[in-house]
Amino acid sequence: MRDMIRPASPPTANWRDDYLRKLVSTEDAAGVVKSGDRVVFPTASLARVVPAALAARRDELENVTIDTVGAPMATLGDFFQEDAEQAFHTTSWFFGDFVRTAPRGGDSKYTVYRPETYSMMMKPFEERPAECPFTIDVVIVSVSPPDPHGYCSFGAHLWTKRSYCRRAKIVIAEVNENHLHTGGVNYIQVSEIDYLVEHTPSSPTDEQERVLLGAIASDVRAFVDPLLPSVPHSSQLAILNVLAAVDLDTARILFGKMSLGDPPEEAKKITQFVSELIRDGDTFQIGVGALSLWITPCGAFDDKRDLGMHSEVTAPGYGRLVTEGIVTGRHKSFRPGKVTTSAFSGSHQEDLALIDNNPIFEQYDTEYTNDIRTVSAIDNFVAINNAISVDLTGQINAETGIGSRMINGPGGQVEMHIGAILSRGGRAITLLPSTALGGAVSRIVPHLDQGAVVTIPRYFTDYIVTEYGIARLLGKDNRQRAEALTSVAHPDFRADLRKAAGDSFYP
Repeated sequence: MRDMIRPASPPTANWRDDYLRKLVSTEDAAGVVKSGDRVVFPTASLARVVPAALAARRDELENVTIDTVGAPMATLGDFFQEDAEQAFHTTSWFFGDFVRTAPRGGDSKYTVYRPETYSMMMKPFEERPAECPFTIDVVIVSVSPPDPHGYCSFGAHLWTKRSYCRRAKIVIAEVNENHLHTGGVNYIQVSEIDYLVEHTPSSPTDEQERVLLGAIASDVRAFVDPLLPSVPHSSQLAILNVLAAVDLDTARILFGKMSLGDPPEEAKKITQFVSELIRDGDTFQIGVGALSLWITPCGAFDDKRDLGMHSEVTAPGYGRLVTEGIVTGRHKSFRPGKVTTSAFSGSHQEDLALIDNNPIFEQYDTEYTNDIRTVSAIDNFVAINNAISVDLTGQINAETGIGSRMINGPGGQVEMHIGAILSRGGRAITLLPSTALGGAVSRIVPHLDQGAVVTIPRYFTDYIVTEYGIARLLGKDNRQRAEALTSVAHPDFRADLRKAAGDSFYP
């Protein structure tokens, strides 16, 4: 079914006329959607006004599926309201904060979770259309203004946007002048878009910024002042509004999620162990998570040379690694000399400042960057990801909290992890704080909770790193795995884990 993919369009001399012909009002663009349609907001969709106009049609539409694929709450919030229940229902391929904290609870009662990985997301659509339960009727994205050849950029967050646009029946694009340009395949031609709406979010004036800063408590202001320049410009207004209503402890947590401020002690210790597992010339990937986002700022790669980077997303501080010559890509067996990724989400502003029109940085669709075949073909590939819990056999859960409650999605972890194991010289590193709930429970457990998701099967588990050390599991039997994992668990829980291991593996 590859004919269902729109062919990439060549440059055309009359693209400007095409642009003007497709330029419509926000309301007219939202009016394209019909009852029964599936509307996709791709990962990190930055469209704003068209989604709001679509949500405003709740009284005239029925049974419209909103496929979130990880779009933020700024895009999706209106679709979760109680009075929108008849008009819209949502599905998601990723259960991050944007869905988990939605107004109606954001759990599986309201949002249906589809557990495909990014590289597999189109396989049923293209190869098994008779069995495929979904269509792609309308996709709504945000793009840059066209370049002189009529090509628009998807900005810093490509992810699934190009993939969906090439397969959707109708493409609606908001044109945002703030989007930057990168290399790779991060583009769409005007001819591939059906409706265009011009909307560039306004930046705060100096007076507005002064008023917002003045509303922040003095101790919070003292903490955030040196950190605000590192917050991406596109997020600064929202951050300032939030800071006016929070105390210092909450501000520390908020900035900690962006790896700004003081790193947690366990992150410093885990960084040291990760550094032991990295070799000069490796190509690495870092997943988004509370621990992994700290390892670059904490210096995991600072004593390495000629590293390469191939990742679904980037982590804060990669710009410094490039400018200091730590990341050169010299030994990469895929796109040597390039930083290849699908999205620059997780970047600090100083990172983003490096990538605009910089040929070193390339973006590709996640169905390509995350493909296990792509990853495994890269020699000495190291995947670094996070977990919520791990059992004594090495089963990794990165998606469910207590019991079976979905709190996350796999993102690119499955593909990157397995690809790293299959890579010649590759390693797969899983980061795990030893405890949760303020030290009340161990994250290394005898058995995963009933209904918990196994994100990585034990057959592929490699290194588990906590603040207490490295558990090396590949090639070990269940008894050896249990011993290794117990040795890196929090000391308060080791006796119970040894007993559980004895009951399970020493009959």
